[in-house]
Amino acid sequence: MALTAAQLPTLKSAINAETDPTFVGYRTNGQNGLMAAFYNAAHASFVVYKSSVTIADVGKAINYVAFEALTTANLEKINTFTRVNMQTFPPSKADIRTFWSNVFSGALGGQGQATRDALDALWRRLATRGERLYATGTGTTVDPGVLVFEGNINDIDVQNAINLP
Repeated sequence: MALTAAQLPTLKSAINAETDPTFVGYRTNGQNGLMAAFYNAAHASFVVYKSSVTIADVGKAINYVAFEALTTANLEKINTFTRVNMQTFPPSKADIRTFWSNVFSGALGGQGQATRDALDALWRRLATRGERLYATGTGTTVDPGVLVFEGNINDIDVQNAINLP
């Protein structure tokens, strides 16, 4: 997904302010593709919510001892959720995260907590350096950021940003 015209000034500022010696060399030599690759690498520490998770990935994260201990009502909630969302859903939405946490709460012992922890980890990932430029929030594991732009920055984005007045 290409950056919008409104997003290009932020990229231009980031390009001009970057002090990483390798990146400075790319900038000096006009290596737009390598500058784009720099921004597409994972940010070292900025955590964001994923914009999409599959039901299959949820199935892999669930502790099935906890699943077996779910009430009939909570099993029906999961069935309804998976029918409505079919294959993917956005865990960036607080109500969705709360839904899964509530389903695996209660008298499930440590397995319920293990499932909540596994799902909490599934909802998150590291942003790329480029995504970090546009993300909101603190970007910590406890309080992940939210993506405003998601995807890769390409060499044309870099060129368009550099060419801005």
